[in-house]
Amino acid sequence: MSNKNRLLHERLAAVVSTLRHGEMVYIADAGSGTAAASLVPLSPQVEVIDVAISTGCPTVGDLLRVLWEVGDFEAAFVTENMRLANPKARDRVEGMTGPEHIHELRYLPEFYDLRNRCKVFIQTGDYGVHSNVILVAGYPSPPIPVEWLISPTWFEDLRQSQNKKV
Repeated sequence: MSNKNRLLHERLAAVVSTLRHGEMVYIADAGSGTAAASLVPLSPQVEVIDVAISTGCPTVGDLLRVLWEVGDFEAAFVTENMRLANPKARDRVEGMTGPEHIHELRYLPEFYDLRNRCKVFIQTGDYGVHSNVILVAGYPSPPIPVEWLISPTWFEDLRQSQNKKV
């Protein structure tokens, strides 16, 4: 019998198996609003998967560990606030990604803006402070520049800069 970890949640397994280079997964704590009336509404184009069972179950850390093990991820985004507000969680993320593949963003508006570009938003039962993590799908290739991941207009900007050179 194999000790290999497998995703048993049907929808999570389907999402992870279809991730392509540069697509992102948002792992959220229980306090992250997803409704249109939320303080910072989530785009209706982002699929929401709620895996919360009870308070603290599962945690962002639980889900992060499993997704990192079974999926192909190259980097993670966290908030700048995580370093002070939740250093243990930040150390866990950095331990998985390596220091060169963890990127910090301002909580508002950059981190919240980026969640609207994620393929899926996964809500956990975690009540951790600044525990949310965005994973970036990848594979053994040159890493995608962070500027491309955080800018919704990067491709147009690149095209314009190339046209100016001609």
